Amino acid sequence: MPTVIDLPFARPKLVSADRVIPYLRRIDASRWYSNGGPLCVDFQAKLAAFWGLEPESVALTPNATIGITLALNAHGIKPGLQCLMPSWTFVASAAAVTAAHLLPRFVDVRPDTWCPDPAYVEQLAKSPDVGAILIVVPFGAPIDLDVWDAVASRTGKPVIIDAAAAFDTLRHGGPMTVPNCTTVVSLHATKVFGVGEGGAVLSRDTELAERVRILSRFGFNGSREAQYRGGNAKISEYTAAVGLAALDEWSDARADWQAAGALYQKALPSAISDALWLGQSWVTSTLSIRWPGLASDLAGALARKGVGSVAWWGEGCHVQRAYADCQADPLPVTRQLGQSVLGLPFMRDMTGQDVGRVNAVLIEEWEKVCGV
Repeated sequence: MPTVIDLPFARPKLVSADRVIPYLRRIDASRWYSNGGPLCVDFQAKLAAFWGLEPESVALTPNATIGITLALNAHGIKPGLQCLMPSWTFVASAAAVTAAHLLPRFVDVRPDTWCPDPAYVEQLAKSPDVGAILIVVPFGAPIDLDVWDAVASRTGKPVIIDAAAAFDTLRHGGPMTVPNCTTVVSLHATKVFGVGEGGAVLSRDTELAERVRILSRFGFNGSREAQYRGGNAKISEYTAAVGLAALDEWSDARADWQAAGALYQKALPSAISDALWLGQSWVTSTLSIRWPGLASDLAGALARKGVGSVAWWGEGCHVQRAYADCQADPLPVTRQLGQSVLGLPFMRDMTGQDVGRVNAVLIEEWEKVCGV
């Protein structure tokens, strides 16, 4: 048995220093390092164009978790109310809700979409105890956002879309259009497009996007007097420099992610490749498999071959110690997904040999579980 995992489940690769240096020289020349400098303005505009939005519709944040919190705060929701949200998500979603002084209420997801049932959520949202709804785009896979726009319109309760992994899915002309609901994207190093740490709040309501920006700069709005109870949630010019350089090479990075996915789909039998949470019209930086047995058993088999894996969302937020006392509906689908979904090694520079190592284990273990 290998004593170390020599094929990790992830190995982020950001833009090279050579591509960033020209932007750093612009910072040296301007001597503007933060507070909405020229690179930040440029980065915001280029991201907006990528998503088919006007520049004023994008607010940059230090990370997506803070972005969700600011988005909720910008809607002016009364503290102490419930936020309906799936337990089947990364714990950062719940952290963002609690940071906005709201109470997570965990609801189950559908087995086909990995998202809550809109009709059920709409019914719950009629309660005066509910102040907001948080919907998660699962691992970047496209979902019907028009449905959630309609839920927000009919209930009068703001719906925030946690689209942390959906940078590419939301691209202009892509499989999922930016909705009317406020949407948040992550620019973390582990995402398909990363700047190290970063996030973006997207809103077709430009006044709301501006409220997010105001909240991120201490509540200042054209003066040194705080108009709102905000904080410091700005990005620096150095973050924007990495982002602009990364946009310059985005087509190459996207091609790398597509190639990694193609390696898996080409090597695996169709029965196994059909179990991969992997799209054709969108790219994301994670590759999860819906295993017919226990994911923990598969993780152990991979580890014995020196291959890493990860349960990205564990068994759901409701089992996390910090959120165990939050109200939760019955969660049978979440429980089943938590026991059967496993993240496989997936990275930009995966080789055929890497995929071959993973596939050998998958095929052997699939035969044990399914008998074929």
